Amino acid sequence: MSRALEPVTLITGGTGFVGLNLAEELLGRGQRVVLFGPGALPEGTRALLGESAERLVVVAGDVLSATALDAVFRSFQVDRLVHAAAVTADAAREVRAARSIAEVNVLGTIEVLEAALRHRVPRVLQLGTGSIFGAGGLLSPELDEQVSPVWPETLYGITKFAAERIAVRYRATRALDVTVVRLGMVFGRWEYDTGVRDTLSLPLQLTRLAEQSASVTVHADCADDWVYSRDVARGLVGLLARADGPPEPVYHLSAGRRWSVADWCQRLSARFPGFQAEMVDDAGRATAGRGKVARRSPMRIERLMRDTGYAPQFLAEPALTDFLSWREAARRAGWPGL
Repeated sequence: MSRALEPVTLITGGTGFVGLNLAEELLGRGQRVVLFGPGALPEGTRALLGESAERLVVVAGDVLSATALDAVFRSFQVDRLVHAAAVTADAAREVRAARSIAEVNVLGTIEVLEAALRHRVPRVLQLGTGSIFGAGGLLSPELDEQVSPVWPETLYGITKFAAERIAVRYRATRALDVTVVRLGMVFGRWEYDTGVRDTLSLPLQLTRLAEQSASVTVHADCADDWVYSRDVARGLVGLLARADGPPEPVYHLSAGRRWSVADWCQRLSARFPGFQAEMVDDAGRATAGRGKVARRSPMRIERLMRDTGYAPQFLAEPALTDFLSWREAARRAGWPGL
């Protein structure tokens, strides 16, 4: 593999949900992208990306392998690294694969950061999650990066919080320009079952049901800290683009407000008249939104707005319009996961 003629952004876990959204945004800006991970590019991805896919390279590799990481860094002039590789585990995977979850989410992070140091990568973003707040997620009206209590409960939340603190420590003691970006609950383009993403978003599930003209009951107390995937990609690009580097070690990237699932259902009903959704208080009656990610307060995004000019653009109707348009294009391209 020949060395690239211009700098590239390397994304670990790049063939996954958030990685593909970020890749699409970067490619649309005329930049080059390398996706690194064990999964192949889903069928139809290049067709959906169009001509910009010519600037996309996919490299197979494991974040637990220093050899594989060194090889990809030697092959490309990487000036920006986004560490998105993770196992987003549900309770069932916790029981059967606790060790591998911890290995990828914690030890894989160490391997990636060490490789970034060895190859002197100028800018690193590490993706975190609001799941770290756990039982503390409703203790305040808003969740702040610096003062809100963090009580992760799931193995996913626990290991992602450990990975976050490792990155912050590398920033403080190893002179690595690494910034943690905690994501809200993402939905939108490119979401699919990657094999390590055990819980697909509720908006995606409801959209699928609407397209099938199904009837559904939704738990009224379901999670509502949603953010559209294109906004996530734009927020990450804003941090990557800062010439002097992000000044904060940790940022929140979300919509910064509650996302009404009932409103999403109403908008789906307007587009798909055969779809019927009822919000219910009794979780036992719910056929959707039960047993999913725990509800939490919105994540504050003032620091991200201050330092990048970020503002969410895809709320409610714009998100639905874009999502349905993308899904139609994805069908024509034969993309899986619809």
